[in-house]
Parts: sequence; C-alpha cells; structure tokens
Amino acid sequence: MSLQKILFSPVTRLSGLLSVELGIDDSCIVSADVSSTMFRGFEYIMRGRNVADAVYMTQRICGICSTAHGAVASYLLDDLYDNDIEENAQYLRNIMFAADFLQNHIRHFYFFGLPDFVIMPDNPLFQNQNCFDCRLDDSDNRRLSSHYIEAVKAAQKSHQLLALLGGKAPHQHSFVHGGVTVAPTADLINQAQFLMKDIQEFVKRYMLPDTELLSHCYDDYFHIGETPGCFLSFGLFHFGKKNEQVLWKGGVLDRGSLTQPRLDLIQKDISKSWFERDKETGDVSPAPYKPEAYTWVKAVLYNGKHYEGGPLARMIMNGYYKGGTSTMDRIVSRSLETLLITELVKDWLNCLEPGAAPLKQKEQIVKNQAISVTDAMRGPLLHSASIKDDQVRKYDIITPTGWNFSPKDLSGYRGPAETALIGTEIPSPELKYVIPGRIIRSFDPCLSCATHLLDYDTNNVEHIIY
Repeated sequence: MSLQKILFSPVTRLSGLLSVELGIDDSCIVSADVSSTMFRGFEYIMRGRNVADAVYMTQRICGICSTAHGAVASYLLDDLYDNDIEENAQYLRNIMFAADFLQNHIRHFYFFGLPDFVIMPDNPLFQNQNCFDCRLDDSDNRRLSSHYIEAVKAAQKSHQLLALLGGKAPHQHSFVHGGVTVAPTADLINQAQFLMKDIQEFVKRYMLPDTELLSHCYDDYFHIGETPGCFLSFGLFHFGKKNEQVLWKGGVLDRGSLTQPRLDLIQKDISKSWFERDKETGDVSPAPYKPEAYTWVKAVLYNGKHYEGGPLARMIMNGYYKGGTSTMDRIVSRSLETLLITELVKDWLNCLEPGAAPLKQKEQIVKNQAISVTDAMRGPLLHSASIKDDQVRKYDIITPTGWNFSPKDLSGYRGPAETALIGTEIPSPELKYVIPGRIIRSFDPCLSCATHLLDYDTNNVEHIIY
C-alpha cells in the first residue's frame, strides 16, 4: 500500500499547541513528526533583569506547573547567594511543590486522559466526543464520568493548599530564595492537614481504583506506545542547608544501567526546529520557513541520546514501580506517584514547627553563574543563569516536554514521544486519532513550557555548561 499522511491537529486536552503528522503504511505508523506551533521567548524576557526576578518571571511560563519553575529558580538563587535553608523552610517548600504536583496529576488523569477511555455525558463540555474503542460497561462509564466532578474539587483543594502557604495559585509568591515568606502558624498547619486529608481520601477512593479499572480493561496499552527504556531524572524534593539532598533520587537509566546525570553531557539540537544560526555572529533567530524543520521545540540530548522523563522514570528509579515503558505504564505510574506524594505531605505537615517565617536571604551574590535542576511534574527541569552586577546576561531553561517531545536530531534519531508512536498498529480508520491521542497524552505534554529561544555558539548544537 502507499503511504498515507494524516495531520492530527490540534491535539486537544493538553497544555499548549500541538500537532502531529503521521505516516501510516499498511495500518502501521511508520513516521511521526510532533510539532509545537507555539513560540515563546522567556530567555529573552529575562535578559537585563535582576536575577532575583527569575522566581516570579519564570513561573509565568506555565499556569499548571508554575511552582516547578519557581522552585528551581529559587534553588538557583540560593546557589548564587550561598543561602542556608532552614529545615522548616524545606518542609514548607516541598509541601507547596507537592501540592502543585497533586493538582497537576489529578487534572491530567481526569481532565486530559479520562475522555480517551470513558464515554462522558453528552453536554457542551464533551460534545462530539470520539467514542470509538470505549470498552467500559454503562455502570462503570457513569461511575467514572461522575468522578470527573469529584476531581475538580480535589484539584481545587490542592490549589487551596498551595495558596495557603504560597499566597496564591498558580504563580505562588512565598517559595523564594533563602526560604519561605509565610509563617507556619498552628492554625495554618491545621488547615493544611484538613485539606490534605480530603485530597488523599480522593486519591484512595477514586483515582487509584479508576486507574486499576482502566489498566485492566485496556491492558493491551501495556504494549502500545513503548519507548526504548532510556529514562532521566534530576531527583525530586530537596532538603539540606544547600539543597544538596533529594528525597527521590535521580539518575540516567539506560536499559537497566543507572548512573548519575552529568550536566556537561546535555545538549540541544536545532536541526529540525524553526531556528537558524547566523554564520557570522553565531546568534540564533526564529526561522519559521526553515526547510525540513517542523517544530519550535528543540531536540534535547544526553550524551548524544534521547531520554524520557516523568513519573514513570521516577517510580522505576526509586523502586516503586516495576512495569514496562508503555502508554499504560505512564498512566499507572503517575497515579501511584500521586498517592505517594499525599503520604509525604502528611508526614511533612506533622514535622512542621509553628513559628516565624523561615526566611534568611543573604545580601551579596557570591558567583556570576549557576545551574540548578529538579524534576517537575512531567520530568527533568533545568535553569541556568549567567549574570553581571546582579543582572541577567543569559538565562536558559530546559523543560520536561523538551526532553519528551524532542524532534529528530541531526542524526535522524527521534525523541521519546515520536518513538512511542512509530510502530503502532492502527487496526481501523476510526482509530487513527484515538490511539495516537492516548499515546501522546500519556506523556502529559506541556508545550507552553517547551518552546523557548536560545543562543548557540557552534553549529546546531549547544552545550549547557558555560
């Protein structure tokens, strides 16, 4: 048969703008170009600003994972100022960060993912739903679709918990360099504990059983959307005076072999991205008509290879999950991580000592460049800054969706999302959007975070270390 080209655009129920061009031959996906059509330039926005603005400015990259950017920017500033972080501050920071994880994971499962598998009520919110291959019986359909409303309440309470400690949500104001600006009073801690109790009850009562039901009913998706087993994580939930400890370890997992990440091995490749480098000045500028390019996302590589990040990577590396690398493995591991985070937050709230705001900011910057990393909801997140007289000379951001939705690199190798699509069987024309949609959404893509503007020193590749 001749190659059939299908444009899946827009891919809905995700954050940002995403399109996919699929090549299907004999009912099998043989090519997949995943394209972000959304251009942003936060690195340019940061230039010339006081570096302390990074905590507030970079959170505006995204509304659903903003605390991740505030957290890693705070870690970066702690390094620049050589701050010492109090234990109470670390508990508060991690509670806020975890609360944002919870709202994200709950929303992803119920708002983005559930309509892929469950027939939802026929009202304006779900009109014209594609219901091909929805396998649940009427009773289970009604029950799971009703949990959508319960998820709204649980996600709201997660944001309430964040706002209680962070002043507002999204884009909190309390998690800053040097500590936290909100005083953990006994009343505040009690309010947080009640919110956390309700959130955890939702996860146990609804989210985990719903995940188990889907994983049994759609067990073939444990073999659909698989990736090669290359995972990367920077670790999650920092502790210690210098943010030097992480509760959940990170690493580079390559087909069973685990090593620690080396930041000097991270590269970006613009071969298939809508950017071009001036041969004389070395500056990079947007090039939306560049031949062979198809996305604003740049390929992110580690030691020349593509790596997947996210809950699946963290759960495997930390010994909480022993599954595969498929669509359903990503869904199940995210729900498992949600439960584990609720347990952590309950423990941290019990460890908090009521008292004054744990904030100690030093006044003098002690170095002119720094790199900070953590994991965000969707995977590895990196911020780096080069400054002069407190002003940003260069700021760089590498987000999880940059890793997961990398386009082809200079050698023609594809990123995790494209790799997961290729080789997938499409048994009938009615499923040509259903199956790819399920695979893509299992990565929890956030294209708002993924598209940025950079400077390059040589050719099409930039090393992150300055």
